[in-house]
Amino acid sequence: MPESSPATLAASISSVDAAPARTILFTGGCRSGKSGLAQRWVESLGTARVYIATGAARDAEMAERVRRHQAARGTGWRTVEEQLDVCAALRGCMGPGAGQSAPQAAPQFPPQSGPPGVLLDCITLWLTNRMLAGHDDAAILRGVEELAALLRAATVPVAVVSNEVGWGVVPETPLGRRFRDLSGEANQLLAAACTDVILAVSGLPLAVKGGVPAACAG
Repeated sequence: MPESSPATLAASISSVDAAPARTILFTGGCRSGKSGLAQRWVESLGTARVYIATGAARDAEMAERVRRHQAARGTGWRTVEEQLDVCAALRGCMGPGAGQSAPQAAPQFPPQSGPPGVLLDCITLWLTNRMLAGHDDAAILRGVEELAALLRAATVPVAVVSNEVGWGVVPETPLGRRFRDLSGEANQLLAAACTDVILAVSGLPLAVKGGVPAACAG
């Protein structure tokens, strides 16, 4: 899939009205269908859509997962791979009006057939990356709070995908329990910031906050 840096995305999306846009947190258990629902919503918004990928292909199994996700997305996406600074990636998609100046560049997208959209997938991999990079809990949660602030002031529609990891067996290791707790706190912060929260259950969307987008219904 073609890749773009956050800076090169700004000009093609900066024409969107500066009023806060719809932001949806899609959450659920493993293989619940949350990523598919998020993709369907963003694809319904128009052709100028951006995928912010936090996954790192550290082994063959993860590389195959990445390949399958890319194949499922198909054409019409521009991918930004960012394992640590997702706030910078999202600012680049929103343009200079998102609290930080971004250099102008030639448009990277075809003419828009509808409002642009951004898919950030996923939060739990982002938290994992930051933990593995040696960031402490306070720093990680500050990053989540920064992301929440960006979502509250979003100038483009954004779908954020996360996981509910605390519904199963209590992890037996301190690291596992730390990850579970950070994930739960991050989800709470992001759910409060987003205009809508959708819980995916067996591929079906349940509105926890706001409503189910028409593109995800049925």
